[in-house]
Amino acid sequence: MLSILHSLDIYLLELVNLSFHNFILDHLALYISYGGIIYFWIIIIILLYLLGGKKGKDVAKRMLIVLIITTLITQVVKYVVMRPRPYTELSSLILLGLGTDPSFPSGHTSTSTAMSWVLSKEYNWIFMLIPIFVALSRLYIGVHYPSDVMGGFLLGLGVAYLVERYINCKILNIN
Repeated sequence: MLSILHSLDIYLLELVNLSFHNFILDHLALYISYGGIIYFWIIIIILLYLLGGKKGKDVAKRMLIVLIITTLITQVVKYVVMRPRPYTELSSLILLGLGTDPSFPSGHTSTSTAMSWVLSKEYNWIFMLIPIFVALSRLYIGVHYPSDVMGGFLLGLGVAYLVERYINCKILNIN
């Protein structure tokens, strides 16, 4: 059963990674991938805090808590699972970047999902498109398997939901 899932993982990765490469899409994928890095979201949090009024300040505080918890849990899971990056076993991939840590779960996807969840709950569902594009960019770049980005998506959703539900940011006097 595991070999079937791994074969499906490789098939889907190669389907995305080996298709449609050109100068514009290659650069676009790299830029979209930035939507999953911590620094991008720190800038968004700062801008929301400074320019978003009272609601923006509350959302920024919540996002900061979610960002910290998501990052910590993602890193712990990465080093417990220790899954190698796909390019270490698949020489067929078109590689546009390298990962420096283990592959599962995708940190870019978990971060963008958690942050987008908070924004979508407070502003608009459209923000949930961000992690979809980030996840696809990670496959296109060749640094993750589909199961890595799916794991990152589920982890990001889970952390954001649990923080909202159980912590509810009362320690920061929100709500």
